[in-house]
Amino acid sequence: MEGCRNQRYWETLQYDAATNLLDHRRPIELDPSNQNVIRCNQLLHFRGHRYRYDEHGRTQTKQTIGATQHYHYDAEHRLSEVRIEQTDRSQRYGYVYDALGRRIEKHQLDNAGKPCNRTRFLWDGLRMIQETGLNQHSSLYIYTDQSSYEPLARIDKRGNDPEKVMYFHTDLNGCPKELTDENGKILWECSFQLWGKRIHEIEHEPIEQNLRYQGQYLDRETGLHYNTFRYYDPDVGRFTQPDPIGLAGGFNLYQYAPNGLTWIDPIGWNCVATNSKLNKKIKEVRAGNDVTVGSFKEADQVLYGAFANTRKVTGAGNKSAAKTSRQKKEFKLRPSEKGNTAVYHKDYQFNKDGILIGHEGLPDGHPHKTVPHINVLTPDGKKITIYIERQYA
Repeated sequence: MEGCRNQRYWETLQYDAATNLLDHRRPIELDPSNQNVIRCNQLLHFRGHRYRYDEHGRTQTKQTIGATQHYHYDAEHRLSEVRIEQTDRSQRYGYVYDALGRRIEKHQLDNAGKPCNRTRFLWDGLRMIQETGLNQHSSLYIYTDQSSYEPLARIDKRGNDPEKVMYFHTDLNGCPKELTDENGKILWECSFQLWGKRIHEIEHEPIEQNLRYQGQYLDRETGLHYNTFRYYDPDVGRFTQPDPIGLAGGFNLYQYAPNGLTWIDPIGWNCVATNSKLNKKIKEVRAGNDVTVGSFKEADQVLYGAFANTRKVTGAGNKSAAKTSRQKKEFKLRPSEKGNTAVYHKDYQFNKDGILIGHEGLPDGHPHKTVPHINVLTPDGKKITIYIERQYA
């Protein structure tokens, strides 16, 4: 995702080959120090933000204009405390987790180190369903269905006051854009940059709305988004800690997703496409089954959605028998790829009538002859095919 534009806002972004953000406003020719902003996929500075990392690859400090945030972690690599130092004051915040790694409380620490201003969270599986803050003010969250992280409604309750029901209006990725009452009156609205940073937030009534990308909760004290098993930094569109599942989540351990509009990562492990039909096909491919899609774009989304790590090889096509035989032998997993990488090649070409096909060198009746397709060798060594419905020039 390289650009975003609306009536009030225009943003363009650049990335390196590993999907790390580059600060294109400071070219190396004008600022030689800009050539070392990324080290081992760790972003060191970007648009006025400077980062340092510890020996485990976790963000240790984040320095911005006027403030420095210091992050401390527990033995499970979970953020346990943040110290925010400003010119005239210092603040500390603590975070508590249960045995399953879910955050059940956050609080501020007073000068004596005692917790105050607590917010507690209740969970249903890996979905946060309720938060309770000061004065026993609670918010209950209802989602669109049993397997979704996209919010549908929120029910607020304070003491003996009657319940207040509000409804979420979300973007394509499930991120809330508006919160309305039962009559459709807008109570809260917000617009965002490409990777989820706030542009304009308006509270038409005193309502704090902290849900962001699906599965994320904004911590206003730090600006980070709690993402179940990691924290997400919307200033740079990436996670603050390496992926807990390692390379199984992708080669870049800090990447959120290929783009933040049509992909989500509700628990901070592995991103998936937001399209439900697409997700079903992704699951089929992961299970080792052939699927049929309607476009080249959808084929790529299924392939890259199913396997975080892939390697492309040249397709057989209508080459000589010797070349075809040699390339078929190359279509295999390397020892280091078994269990973690899928190998694929694409067979798309036009025949003499201008019809897009697979390859004509096969016998009649073979599906690979007339249908464009992607041959995939899964990390488990199983051969499957992603078929693209016939298209014409």
